[in-house]
Amino acid sequence: MPFRFILACMLGALLAAPAAARVSVVKPGKQPTLAADEGLLLVAVDSSVDLNSVRVKKEGKLFSSGVLSNIKSGQSVRLYVVPAGAYAWEQLRAFGRVRYDFKDDPEYRFEVRPGTITYGGDLVFRPTSYLHADVQVTNRGLRALDWLDREHPGLAARFPFTYSGHYPDPFPAFYATQRARKAPSGEDGRAPPAAGALPLPIRDLWREERIGRIALNPGGDLLAEHVRDGDDWSVDLIDLAGGTSRRLASTPLPYVSLQWVGDRTVLLGVGDDRTEQAITVFQVGEAAGGQHRFEVLKFPHPGRILQELADETGQVLFASYGGRGKLLVHKVDLSSQRALEKSASLANRPLNRGIDDDMEWFADGRGRLRAVVVRRDDRLALLHGIDGNFSEVLDLHATGGFDPYVLSWDGDLMYGLTDEDRTQRDLVVFDPATGQVAKTLFSKPGVDVVSPLMNERRTPIGVTYFSGGHLISEYFGHRDQQLSEVLEKTFPNRTVLIKERSRDGRQLVVAVEGSAEPARLYHLDVAARRASLLEDARPWLEGKPLVASQRFAVRNGDGLPIEAYLTLPPGSGKRALVVMPHGGPVGVNDRLDFDPQVQFIASLGYAVLQVNFRGSDGYGKAFREAGHHAHGTGIEDDIAAALDQALASYPLDPARVCMLGSSYGGYSAMVSTLRWPGRFRCAVSIAGVSDRMLFFTASDGGHSARGREQLERIIGNPRAQQAEMMATSPLYHYRELTTPLMLVHGEEDMRVDFEHSRRLARMLQLAGRPPVLLALAGEGHGIAAIDNIEATWSGIAGFLRHHLDAASAGTPP
Repeated sequence: MPFRFILACMLGALLAAPAAARVSVVKPGKQPTLAADEGLLLVAVDSSVDLNSVRVKKEGKLFSSGVLSNIKSGQSVRLYVVPAGAYAWEQLRAFGRVRYDFKDDPEYRFEVRPGTITYGGDLVFRPTSYLHADVQVTNRGLRALDWLDREHPGLAARFPFTYSGHYPDPFPAFYATQRARKAPSGEDGRAPPAAGALPLPIRDLWREERIGRIALNPGGDLLAEHVRDGDDWSVDLIDLAGGTSRRLASTPLPYVSLQWVGDRTVLLGVGDDRTEQAITVFQVGEAAGGQHRFEVLKFPHPGRILQELADETGQVLFASYGGRGKLLVHKVDLSSQRALEKSASLANRPLNRGIDDDMEWFADGRGRLRAVVVRRDDRLALLHGIDGNFSEVLDLHATGGFDPYVLSWDGDLMYGLTDEDRTQRDLVVFDPATGQVAKTLFSKPGVDVVSPLMNERRTPIGVTYFSGGHLISEYFGHRDQQLSEVLEKTFPNRTVLIKERSRDGRQLVVAVEGSAEPARLYHLDVAARRASLLEDARPWLEGKPLVASQRFAVRNGDGLPIEAYLTLPPGSGKRALVVMPHGGPVGVNDRLDFDPQVQFIASLGYAVLQVNFRGSDGYGKAFREAGHHAHGTGIEDDIAAALDQALASYPLDPARVCMLGSSYGGYSAMVSTLRWPGRFRCAVSIAGVSDRMLFFTASDGGHSARGREQLERIIGNPRAQQAEMMATSPLYHYRELTTPLMLVHGEEDMRVDFEHSRRLARMLQLAGRPPVLLALAGEGHGIAAIDNIEATWSGIAGFLRHHLDAASAGTPP
């Protein structure tokens, strides 16, 4: 939930403290007694840095003796006896002088009931800078119960433990009844089996691609290329006509922006691609002795480039932050270091005067500010206008509607995508003056447009969309479309995209990628009808035994056409199969591009099945919305239909099938083993949902009113559908979850909190079947550190080999 921060001067006048509520701290080991109107409150704070203090209030009264002070990083917990009633997180202080106020924000409220232990969730604090932080309340009820058992043994048996948040949590009561039968003992998880020798090294497969950003100058003779060079990132300047290359810069940090201003000025940015970057300017001279000389200029303070000014040579719009985090937009001259410093000075009057809470500005082709994204309470709005007169034209948090992509050259219109009152996502023109879609530029029945393709004058010249597992380009002009078709015929069964083009369209940089072919960049000289290889994204995989995927189709029980991909490794006899559903599940899809996970599993000798089940993106609105309220039911029916078709059509062993997935895919793996007992030898869940109710109180999507509205629209309402959600949650059916299970989860996951795996592992331990468990410190919803990637996939290899290899698999469970 967004919040505002206030810098508080320590020498300021002290405010009179409001009357304190009647509270007392319960010391470890003590067994408190409660009056009729009292309850117990468990306060938990989880911070990655030391904090000065955290405060809680009750109905306007300061919970003064409940102030947690001098809090060390990690989890801090305290138990209080308090009067029953409404409470809220009031304030957090960090870094000595920075204060975060939560007052009057409903996201931080909870209710203490008499005669119970109330837990309002962990207040989780993760600073992203000195003045900005991610703050949310997350339900980690089992961890709170474990603390309670350690510090106050037997207390949870005397008083019921309840979670107080926007949605109910049935787990504490469920856990109390289950552990009454058998107390927890031993570890909640086991280590995975040893992997043995691996055909493809994990570090090679997951090694970061060598190619980062690229930018072709408008004249088409110079290419700036962002490449990985050992532990550093570098930018090379390639003279396409002369065939020479020169290194412009290197840094341990990746460049987040790379763009040309005219034909001889290139800008590089290091930092945050959405906010502030340290920007360096390279003024490229003519070649001498086969090498281009250049002059280096530096922006005086961080910011980001909004756009080049087409009518003013060597000038750009530059956005930076002034005092109190105010966004400032200036016109900056790049002709010299002195001109740059003078024009970029924060003391200059900004162009964006008169608009408060502005977050992002957009200009027309002449550089006039014409549109702005602003914050309006808990939502984002798009304003349009000119010369300081702006009015709201779009609620950017509204469901459906128009998704803006770019302003027209004159700034009067917007190009973007919409599926409102349509059967698929189309490319349209939006008129801010009327607030309506004025024209449809591209529509293809049952096909969702991914993005428009624009020329240098901001005119749409085509679109991209998925077809047959590949992202393809369709152009409106005959010559462009003819060229695109020639490229697709030249590189069959691959994704072929024009990444950069010169002003005259004669020089192109083309990216080519296939399921068994990592991305490659080609320089195409259209006039000379000549293509040459520029870069290979993963040259270290050249000659490795990569396996191509193949597409097939099946209709599900409802008659919906389902697209699926099978990666079948070479060999004789029937292969074991790993079913790998994608995450999401709505608005995401699998495709026939290079995938390290698929190639790694195939290298072990196992086939891989991927399914674009109902809800997947690219197949039209009806197909996408068919995934709503289909978790654990219709989606898994589609996967089962594709699995049946694959087993019937390809040399696969139906007795050796496992399921593996991340996020929703992990949930799908677990719930499928419950729906079809005995069909799968094993299941692997990476950051998977085990408790559908918990997802609403322990996910970043559930920490705002709009986020919860979206979750309810797609998933369901936990208040009205609690029984249904529990019926399709693996956690509450742990006794039937007898298929061998491996759980992998990042402890810093804010999308699907680690609490999901903590709860399921505990219940399986109670049942005497502790799962294989990898808890990854410091990792979020995705696994980023190469050491953790290697630990994860070597563990998965050992787990799959233990259950799928013919010598050890035996009969299905």
